[in-house]
Amino acid sequence: MVESTLLERAVKLHGHLGPFLVLGLRMALKADEVLGRLKDCKMWVVQKKPHLCAVDGVRTIVGEVDVDAGDGIAAEFQDRVGNKLYIEILDEVIRRYEGVSWEECEEKAHEVLGSKDEELFKIKRVVRAPHLL
Repeated sequence: MVESTLLERAVKLHGHLGPFLVLGLRMALKADEVLGRLKDCKMWVVQKKPHLCAVDGVRTIVGEVDVDAGDGIAAEFQDRVGNKLYIEILDEVIRRYEGVSWEECEEKAHEVLGSKDEELFKIKRVVRAPHLL
């Protein structure tokens, strides 16, 4: 669950509440839940709005994010000891929200907030640092 103060911080960083901001925030929160304290994040994102809005959601949790062009929205998170987690937003979720009108942004953001992780994401792999194997 996303705390209201965290959501407020994301909105302040980004400028408005929308589904892609919340998708990015939820991705980073999931990574933090699995890995613990996050150190780095690399994202692959379609280089246009609203897709890029997910980057600000991740930045709310991680800080600086390395962003490259991609054909969806995916991120590889790393913790402080080298463990990595790869999370991808499901294509059908991207399609569902990419055509949302400005007037529907907040409503759809709350819809994302209420969704289960498995309805939004595919966690492709967890890579453990060699010294932890």
